[in-house]
Amino acid sequence: MKNRAILLALVLIVISALFISCGKSTKPKKQIDTKPVSIKQFDTPPGADPSVPPEQGGNGFTGEGWQTSVNYNVAGDSNAIKGGSFTMRIPDFPNTLRNVGKDANSYVNNLMELGLIYEGLLAQDPVTEDWIPALATHWKVSDDKKQFWYRINPNARWADGKPVTAEDVVATWKLAVDPGILEAYSNILYGTYEQPVAESKYIVSVKTKEENWRQFLYFSGAMRILPAHHIGNIKGSEYLEKYQFEVVPGSGPYALLKEDISKGQSVTFRRRSDYWAEKERFNVGINNFDAIKLEVIQDESLAFEKFKKGDIDVYSVNRAQWWAERFDFDEFKRGLVARYRVFNENPNGVQGLVFNMRKPPFDDIKIRKAVTYLWDRVKFNEKLFFQQYEMEYSYFPGTVYENPNNPRIGFSLDSARMLLEEAGWKDKNSDGYLVKGGKVFELDLPFDGGPGQERYLTIFQEDLKKAGIKLNLKQIDGTTRFKLGNERNFTILVTAWTGLRTPNPESSLKSNTADAPNTTNWPGIKDARIDELCDLYNKTYDKKERIKIVREIDGIASGYFGYGFGWYGPYQRIGFHNKFSYPEWILPRTSDYLFTCILWYYDPEKAAEYDAVKSDPKKKIEVKEVDQKYWIKVKEKEEATGK
Repeated sequence: MKNRAILLALVLIVISALFISCGKSTKPKKQIDTKPVSIKQFDTPPGADPSVPPEQGGNGFTGEGWQTSVNYNVAGDSNAIKGGSFTMRIPDFPNTLRNVGKDANSYVNNLMELGLIYEGLLAQDPVTEDWIPALATHWKVSDDKKQFWYRINPNARWADGKPVTAEDVVATWKLAVDPGILEAYSNILYGTYEQPVAESKYIVSVKTKEENWRQFLYFSGAMRILPAHHIGNIKGSEYLEKYQFEVVPGSGPYALLKEDISKGQSVTFRRRSDYWAEKERFNVGINNFDAIKLEVIQDESLAFEKFKKGDIDVYSVNRAQWWAERFDFDEFKRGLVARYRVFNENPNGVQGLVFNMRKPPFDDIKIRKAVTYLWDRVKFNEKLFFQQYEMEYSYFPGTVYENPNNPRIGFSLDSARMLLEEAGWKDKNSDGYLVKGGKVFELDLPFDGGPGQERYLTIFQEDLKKAGIKLNLKQIDGTTRFKLGNERNFTILVTAWTGLRTPNPESSLKSNTADAPNTTNWPGIKDARIDELCDLYNKTYDKKERIKIVREIDGIASGYFGYGFGWYGPYQRIGFHNKFSYPEWILPRTSDYLFTCILWYYDPEKAAEYDAVKSDPKKKIEVKEVDQKYWIKVKEKEEATGK
């Protein structure tokens, strides 16, 4: 199931623009030969079209009866400096540079949708998650919660200089529901709305086909607006072909020009000097680099070596072993390279063993619990993962939605044996395996991971044997594994799901998803109370009440033992070259390392010290502590004050 559009909308949509800071004036050293660009083709003066009256969103619009926000939290550092460049690694060159349609789900596409190129109608406060302006200055919702209105900022401009208007919103929606874009998820999601109406040049409205609090969320934040003068008169299939590697101009702070696309090798975003929202509050201290280069390095070891040499400025350390053992090189010891574990609330999805509850032996909860008792995650963490991870006990691990009363099952051979015996598996054959009715207790476990996954599955295999269960490990590819799960053609699998900032429990836990393909209810959970709670959740607009509902859902679902939960890291592991500055919070509250290129900035003073140390082996830079827990402290304060 594709969660990209929603996830991107929910990951600090606020971070989407440009801020001109005061303070230090030293020109930064350019690492990439580039500079801010202007690609305007039209000469449209700032402000509203004078022919549009105030009541239709033009000059003099008062906003009476509408909602807006003014004094919201900012995402960036007010001391940030504009300039310099930033290089990141991507594992593969994208299949397309479109942000809509088939294959638009690469790192490059994600950054384009996170605000570098394209923007949504509204954004969210980076701390409170309250709605704040973006392309729209004001908004309102009907009493029945099924119709929304937005007033487009008359100052908003596309990169080619044309005004952003209500017609752009209409054209964007039409493209999203066009079957020709070959993205069923988008078709379904935006098909829950009626066609938006451009009530004036600056006011657009839309009606939903169902009441659901997420409807406002998706339309306001998930949908990235595209210019009608580029996409308004072509079919979805034509759009796919025309814009495969041609970038539709956006309204965001960066441009991706044809000459900055090196197919198979890299793409370079360049900061615009003519960005319309330069002085808006939501742009304070962000989008600071003149150039952001994404370099393709497929081999992970090669990527790490290039990072050590300084060819890559930041590196996401996904392997616990590398974090524990590979940061012993000279540049790290001398402080030229630093590393942080940033503890934030980036959503963690479910991972671990998934049991097919539809057929034997896992149609018996005693068997599911027994195998869970033999799933020794603590041993994996100690022996293989350098104790880098926390154990999962929830469908919503490490979030406010996790039910604290969920079962805390750890390894217990005795408990497993007792449950197996209660399930009728009492006798063993000469090989030590359990038998019942002449059949050996034997499981096939297909897996698509590499040697790392095989190592912990081998331990699992050994522990199952102690209880009398024969486990056969079978290497497959990821496509096959997903097909097996999606078609419910499995007994036991290892899987993992992307987490969402705002949970959608009905997509993975509601009864009607148990046997339907293209859903994440692989265990096959069916529960009338969960169904009732999912319906209630969809119509509950108070976040605190939604948390209570999801916690109850989590408690019920966890009690089925459809998963042998795995583990998660409540932090982002980041290595970086020590010539950048950043806000105190390092990363947004609910985002990953990709946001380094949006929040961080090139610091000439740090860069000068970096160069001095690099040229003198006797010098070093003092580095701060590794663990950065800003957001943990914020969360603790909120819990203490009830805010």
